[in-house]
Amino acid sequence: MKKVIFDVDGVLLSEKRYFDVSALVLWEWYYGKGYMNLEDDDVTSAVSEGQIVSLRTRLLERDQILIWLKQHGINNNWDMVHAHILVVLWLLLEQYQADGGAVPAWEFKEYGDIRMAGQLGRPYGVPKSSAVLQRLQETVPDGVSKDDVFVLLGEAMARTLGHQAKAWAKLESPLWQLHFHCFQNWYFGDVLYEQTYHRTPYAGGKTGFLQREEPLGTIEGIRHMFRELKRRGYDIAIGTGRSYMEMKIPFEAFGWYSEFEPQYICTETDVVEAGQQLGLSLGKPNPFVYYAAAFGKDPEHYAQYAIQDGLPEGATCYIVGDSLSDVWCAQKMGARMIGTLTGLEGKAARQMFEREGVTHIVDSVEGILDILA
Repeated sequence: MKKVIFDVDGVLLSEKRYFDVSALVLWEWYYGKGYMNLEDDDVTSAVSEGQIVSLRTRLLERDQILIWLKQHGINNNWDMVHAHILVVLWLLLEQYQADGGAVPAWEFKEYGDIRMAGQLGRPYGVPKSSAVLQRLQETVPDGVSKDDVFVLLGEAMARTLGHQAKAWAKLESPLWQLHFHCFQNWYFGDVLYEQTYHRTPYAGGKTGFLQREEPLGTIEGIRHMFRELKRRGYDIAIGTGRSYMEMKIPFEAFGWYSEFEPQYICTETDVVEAGQQLGLSLGKPNPFVYYAAAFGKDPEHYAQYAIQDGLPEGATCYIVGDSLSDVWCAQKMGARMIGTLTGLEGKAARQMFEREGVTHIVDSVEGILDILA
């Protein structure tokens, strides 16, 4: 078996829209009247490209928070938003405690809890993004990876805010679920959100960004790359942190979807279902998504994929990715890594790839044809 497995964001499709939506979610969460309403601002879905750039600068410290999170293996924008919201809650409630307040034992299962937290934090306003980044850097040492980041945040928050903060910090906690649905509403828009999740958006009126995806190369050039790889004897697959619909819609629009066999397209939707089936956390940098993309989405094999330590003899896999979490997956699998310089850090990612021993690095995904002769 010779298989090339593609990550999607930062490889085939630009991550720009995901990072734009991350900023929009934080904007609505901190300023929106249905959420924390920490300061007055005109939160509306009708935002210009210039406003989005301004929000990313203001709330994400000119993307430095995103870069820091990526350097700790956090490759999922839902988890990036979670880290930001946790730290903002921490900073605000510390100030509230310092003024003599007692932190309620919230479970954050309802939006009313979010609004109440906002009432307590409103006297202090939205913390500066530089303070958010500093708290992350002070709490989490270099070299710590995804799951441990949230463990450390929860433990540190619990020391000052009480034991309930550990529950807030967990991935896929009730708090995580609330902002996940806010994110998906912004990204999908009202119509597709309702069709996908069979629920009415909490704060609707959004048209969505999924139809505004940007390929990282020419549409025809990338399709030619897929076909040329197959002509050369390689099988191709997808292993992505996107949900199934987030992958399928742009791939169909660009004419790429039909180039893949469906059983070798593994998305976050499949990873979540497998995690629920097995009671495990299987998101990157766990290589589960790449094992399933390599050998097929067969639920009977999910337990094996979750514990598999390396590829079987005679199997050759190339992982084409842009991030540290992709490198860690390749290392755990014994796969060959091809790094692309089209992710968030751009050409600056070369230093990370070289530090991790990645020898195949391309300026853009179409360049892999020069490597895979």
